[in-house]
Amino acid sequence: MVYKQQRLAIPSNAEYSIPQLRMMIREIEKIIERQITAEEWNEL
Repeated sequence: MVYKQQRLAIPSNAEYSIPQLRMMIREIEKIIERQITAEEWNEL
């Protein structure tokens, strides 16, 4: 994922655990400086 000057590597593993997903979402939220809504998540 690339956002402005930030980069985050997102692996292509289809079987993430809940803690792994939460950690990844928190990292993305820090990068974009806002929370991701449930609607946004479902659209991914």
